[in-house]
Amino acid sequence: MNEISIRQATLADVTVIHGLLSDLEKTLGATSKVKRTVADLRKFGFSESPCFEALLAWRGAEAVGLVLFFREFSSWLGKPGVYVQDLYVSAGLRGSGLGAKLMQAVYDHTRNWGARYCKLTVQRNNTAAIAFYRQLGFRAVEDDCILFLPLA
Repeated sequence: MNEISIRQATLADVTVIHGLLSDLEKTLGATSKVKRTVADLRKFGFSESPCFEALLAWRGAEAVGLVLFFREFSSWLGKPGVYVQDLYVSAGLRGSGLGAKLMQAVYDHTRNWGARYCKLTVQRNNTAAIAFYRQLGFRAVEDDCILFLPLA
């Protein structure tokens, strides 16, 4: 894990983000549902008012992980939070701790703008992902498998 670095994605990384998301969709068996293009990622992630941010994990020149997230606000809590849309770790590095390291990088990054919770949704049949997130401290809050973690 020492040879892996994590950094914020830039416009130059759009095709890398697209490729890692495509790998995630293949893993989930969801490729037929995807409509996203590289142009969509460029337009909505790297414009003057981006809709999402991404962090990339690199091992040398190879992208091996991705977390894509965006800001949200809870009117119930009265606090800002972060919603993690996608987390992907390359097959050869699953179980290495990289997923947890990417999630920690999101927490560290989003605390800078005041995030006080992290929320995500997991497919109900993805028991490995549910177990992973529960190990990180997430708890289910709704029937459709929305997981929540307060950030200190």
